[in-house]
Amino acid sequence: MPLNEIIKDILKSKKMSQTDLAKAMGTTRQNLNNKMSRDNFTIKELFQITQILDSEIFIKEKNGIEHIINYNNNETD
Repeated sequence: MPLNEIIKDILKSKKMSQTDLAKAMGTTRQNLNNKMSRDNFTIKELFQITQILDSEIFIKEKNGIEHIINYNNNETD
C-alpha cells in the first residue's frame, strides 16, 4: 500500500482531514496535498506526521523481526 494511502487511512480513523494535518504540520493544505499526490515526503516530515497522528514507523524483516525507527531532530528552531 502506498504511503499516502496509509496516511489517508490513519487520518480517516482519527476523523482528521488533510487540512487538519497540514495545519498541525505548519504548512498549507495545498503543499501537503502536493506531497500526498506525489507520495513524496522527507524523513523529517514523516516523523512529524507520525507524532501528530500518534503513530510509529517500523521496518519488518522477512523473518518477522520488527525495528521501530526513531528520529531525533536536535536542531533548534
